Amino acid sequence: MTMLAYPVARGDSIDYTPAAAVAAGAIVLLGWLIGVATSAIAASVQGALAVSGIFEVAKDGTSGPAIAVGDPVFWDAANSVATNVQTRNLPYLGTCVAAAGASDALVRVRLNDGTGVPAALQGRLWEEVTANKTLDIEDVGKVMLVTVDAKVITMPAVAVGLRYIVANGGADGAVLVTVSPDAADKIMGADLAGANDKDRLNTKATAKRLDYIDLATAAPTVGW
Repeated sequence: MTMLAYPVARGDSIDYTPAAAVAAGAIVLLGWLIGVATSAIAASVQGALAVSGIFEVAKDGTSGPAIAVGDPVFWDAANSVATNVQTRNLPYLGTCVAAAGASDALVRVRLNDGTGVPAALQGRLWEEVTANKTLDIEDVGKVMLVTVDAKVITMPAVAVGLRYIVANGGADGAVLVTVSPDAADKIMGADLAGANDKDRLNTKATAKRLDYIDLATAAPTVGW
């Protein structure tokens, strides 16, 4: 049998050659992967980025937010701070492992651990939803993150190739999310009745942060 994968490293760091010098402690975005320069790296010189481990990362110590143990943490590169508030397209940094208050300037994060955000939500464009919204073709493949209570996400009429993901962006037990199909369509899945125009609810009392529903239009079955 041909071996298709070969071990080359432990995987807690990766080689990295920057075009411009990188300071020690800098956070480097490589697509959706985040690395930390544990020592300075000169321009055009190969160094290393840590891609796992526990790091204390800068956050806004003036206006917060407070970040609880277990919260997913995202990197806001524009403001050079960590946050647990995903607004739009912030890359996933890791999971908070020590609570940080609103006035704390640092938060302790387990880097790239993959436990804080479901796999279906990773590596996608996120859009915060604060009002009722009817989805359209430009929302295909995005994560619609509902952060305000009692908002309704209305689906367009079914067409082949559509995929929408709706996630609860509120704290546990804080936000009701309603997903409403087009009147002539149904939401189908395990243990669902599949009735036309029947809403799906992420009930407020039992809702967990980053609960989500992944809706994909099935292609027509081709028979003999």
